[in-house]
Amino acid sequence: MTQLNEWRRVIRGIFLAIFLAVAVFAIALLLISGLQSLSLAPRQTWVYSAIILLSLAGYFVGITQLIYLIPLIIFLWRERRFAVMKGVVIGAVLVALVNFGCYLFVVSQFR
Repeated sequence: MTQLNEWRRVIRGIFLAIFLAVAVFAIALLLISGLQSLSLAPRQTWVYSAIILLSLAGYFVGITQLIYLIPLIIFLWRERRFAVMKGVVIGAVLVALVNFGCYLFVVSQFR
């Protein structure tokens, strides 16, 4: 494998990790908006619990990415696709850093 092909695969892995994080966030937002539009009676607290859980899943994308990226990394390792695996790890770190920066910004707004 040439050096250029390996870099392309690493970049492909980075974009894969970023795309998966955006997809999880979009799915969480769609599920939250769907649950809010049900307009159920207030005594059914499961809807509000589900909305809170989905909000936290969207808010903590850096933490929830462990649920889907660790199996992906294990799969890529077993398939011997190390360049893409490196890219996925780099992309996961980038997403976690951006998420942590956004978290610090939101926390600083409430002080």
